[in-house]
Amino acid sequence: MKISETVDQAMLMQMFDRIALPTFVLDKDHTVIHWNSALEALSGFNRADMIGTRDHWKPFYSSNRPCLADLILQGGKDQDVKHYYTNKCTRSELIEDAYEGEDYFPDCGEEGAWLHFTAAGIYSSSGEMIGAIETLENISARKKAEFELLERERVYKELSITDSLTGLHNSRHFYNQLEDALETARRYHHPFTLCFFDLDDFKKLNDNHGHLTGDKVLETFGTLVRSSLRTLDSGYRYGGEEFAILLPSTDVEGASVVAERVRESLQNYQFVLEGGEKLQASVSIGITSFKNGDNVQALMHRADSALYEAKRKGKNCVVSI
Repeated sequence: MKISETVDQAMLMQMFDRIALPTFVLDKDHTVIHWNSALEALSGFNRADMIGTRDHWKPFYSSNRPCLADLILQGGKDQDVKHYYTNKCTRSELIEDAYEGEDYFPDCGEEGAWLHFTAAGIYSSSGEMIGAIETLENISARKKAEFELLERERVYKELSITDSLTGLHNSRHFYNQLEDALETARRYHHPFTLCFFDLDDFKKLNDNHGHLTGDKVLETFGTLVRSSLRTLDSGYRYGGEEFAILLPSTDVEGASVVAERVRESLQNYQFVLEGGEKLQASVSIGITSFKNGDNVQALMHRADSALYEAKRKGKNCVVSI
């Protein structure tokens, strides 16, 4: 006897229950006619409570809205699918007129779940659509692994451009960002200012108090710089005791305010050494703004000249060119 001759309703139900993927089937009136045991386990909704209802949305959404199978029954129009599953669904490459996608369902289960889902129409022998089937797969573990990998990549990238002592960006990132900032200033004719900082008498400080104290000064100065910047500004340690900040959309006057704030913050900071001795540090600052025709070398040369002038004037001051 052929298996096709023995398939009755009970066997069909058993076949759905033997499918490891959570699955439900709707008739043409959007009424649930099958709800397998895998879907019972995933959703927490019993088959007896679901069959004969139109409540198949309840395990997935907080309010009544179409599932993918409903959209198939309504004609499977791309615009409808895009409306409800924007950038989350595509047409299946395996089954004509079917869709597949993935999304996060915060109302599924106790903690929400990432699900991969497919939906396709069911047709009579005459080609009339008589229902739709939707399968689901819990992919939360895979998505968690993907997010963890992305986070590790983000952290690694951040570490690769960050000076570990000061928390500011490093010299390699400085030159890349300076090129980008110059290009933006040229293209959009926005003001842009570069500030150079050099800690005064830092070699003498290291010689007199040791490198641990010197590192403490560098670390503290990095914190003071970061706390003085806006979100769109950026700070860099591009040498031993040499620092820079990039101030887009800022002219010399505005940059001078920022630079003076950093200078005063360091001047007023008291470092307490072992034995209770107190130490103060200072910084000299040179500022210049972008001019038409500038390249990286020209801009850095003017900022460096302004810094040299600040040193010549007695240090612990701001000079702009």
